[in-house]
Amino acid sequence: MNEEQRFAFDAFGFLTVEDALPTEQLAELKAMVDEKGSNLRSQQKKAGGFWSQAFVDLLDVSVVSVLLDEIYGGAPETGLPAFRIDHINVHTHGTFNKNLAGSTLHNGNQRLLDPDLPRGLQTIYSACDPHTRAFENGLVAVAYELEDTVCNDGGFGCLPGSHKAHSRVPDEWRDTSRGVHPMITRVPARAGTAIIFTEALVHGTLPWTAPSTRNTLFYKYTPSWESWVGPDDFFHPTDADEWEVDDRKRAILTPPPQSYVDCKQELARQRA
Repeated sequence: MNEEQRFAFDAFGFLTVEDALPTEQLAELKAMVDEKGSNLRSQQKKAGGFWSQAFVDLLDVSVVSVLLDEIYGGAPETGLPAFRIDHINVHTHGTFNKNLAGSTLHNGNQRLLDPDLPRGLQTIYSACDPHTRAFENGLVAVAYELEDTVCNDGGFGCLPGSHKAHSRVPDEWRDTSRGVHPMITRVPARAGTAIIFTEALVHGTLPWTAPSTRNTLFYKYTPSWESWVGPDDFFHPTDADEWEVDDRKRAILTPPPQSYVDCKQELARQRA
């Protein structure tokens, strides 16, 4: 992670990586999305499995993974990733966000907004140690844009720095279908760009007015020992058995330890 990337993620809560996807992979992804449409968490085996090798390869894009490792505190000495895939969303035109009229701004840093919530239930957080400069993050998203998005035609929008806020976003700002508040940043991106952001950042989809179809793939990660979704939605290494996978991808597909799952479920029961 260079100094510009480190500053952007630390200060703003997101960064962009242009040309993260080669032309051939981008074309394969677009063709498959056009054929399949949108299906939430569609790459799970129980939902039909990965659509193509290109979707499997998105699990571990080298120029992105090196950043994710740092975002999650540093790459392990084993050479395996510091992160695991939590869930995958496919957003296409008209399927999400009120037919892309604009979504509701959502999320925030749970550790700051809900300090009384047990740490084991806080899976949306972002922090950076001021002394070591080491990052610590929960749920982090990588949004791969398959179409060009320009700042006035819709796409990803956010409130930079809100991952450090101790206050919730004002209600009047939330519904972007009713208007985009001037404080909201519109993030333009060419096809093939990866937008990496902590889910602790307040963000959403802005009204889509471009003539092209929106195609965005969201690959969402957690530390290797944690999860946001429940056990019924975990990926497993066998989910990609019919495709070409290496040890890194199998590690990324591995569920969190059972001890973590048991602890989280017990904390949830106690809180209930």
